[in-house]
Amino acid sequence: MHTWKNLDMVKHVVGGASAVLAVAAMTFVSPVDSVSAATRGTCGQRFSNVRVAGGQANWRLYCHGNNITITGWVKDTRADGKCAYIRAEGNGRFRTPLAQACPKNTVRHFTWTIPGRQINAYLYVA
Repeated sequence: MHTWKNLDMVKHVVGGASAVLAVAAMTFVSPVDSVSAATRGTCGQRFSNVRVAGGQANWRLYCHGNNITITGWVKDTRADGKCAYIRAEGNGRFRTPLAQACPKNTVRHFTWTIPGRQINAYLYVA
């Protein structure tokens, strides 16, 4: 299980929309240090061209009834022996990894539905 260090909050404008969301740049402590991009989102939000060194992803969130769904893709962008991952959490539940892409240029699609109205998602490479 990963632990967090160096949590620095920055502002991130999503898809040119007027919504400004908090995005955290984090470092995971693991056998292979990696960098992560994190988002906190709710119904109707899109996160386009989320990038870290070695990984790229897009995802959107939509609500139906009392549930929220995250759907998107993740891509490994470097031939470095590492993989690009998506982790998602919300309403006390989590999926680690929700999706894993490797080797370079591999794209994996993902969808996950949980009860609630908010999902935190993380793109990281390890």
